[in-house]
Amino acid sequence: MKKLAAGTAVLAAAAVLTAMPVFAENTTSAKTDLTLYVPNDPVYTITVPETVELSATENTQVPVTASDVKYIPEGKKISVTFEKGNGTFGRLYLTGVNEETGKDYTLTLYIKGTEGEFKMGALENQIKGMELAAFTDNGTMNYELRPANLEFPDSTSDNLKVQKGVHYSASVTYGIELTDIE
Repeated sequence: MKKLAAGTAVLAAAAVLTAMPVFAENTTSAKTDLTLYVPNDPVYTITVPETVELSATENTQVPVTASDVKYIPEGKKISVTFEKGNGTFGRLYLTGVNEETGKDYTLTLYIKGTEGEFKMGALENQIKGMELAAFTDNGTMNYELRPANLEFPDSTSDNLKVQKGVHYSASVTYGIELTDIE
């Protein structure tokens, strides 16, 4: 008789674990459904222009495009950031040489990303890591560049105004990663 009571206790415990009503006298088996799902890895293509001709008198729009966007996890976005420029400490400078005189020129660039305000790479207003564009789906966003001379139109400093006859150049390196949507 003792053996029967122990067997009934084991079946009662099994009934509680399966979360299904199990009656010892009617049931000879129970079932648990199992599932496994591993989401696809995120897929996307980010395209930035190979070259951009800057305006000396207006803001220049620089397009960044996301295409083939699939499987971006909920709460995440593709973030395109300013990783570094060609200047000292990764700052963003236009540099050029006057071919007639041999004089070097450096002109700071301001940049505006998703925060909506122009910044430059001076110590009080670092631009490294600033978000330039963000995507959760296919699309195009522009960030803006402008030379510092637009901030100082009456300057007499050679490096605060665009010099005629000088071919300026600069480069931008981007960071691209999935980040949390804030």
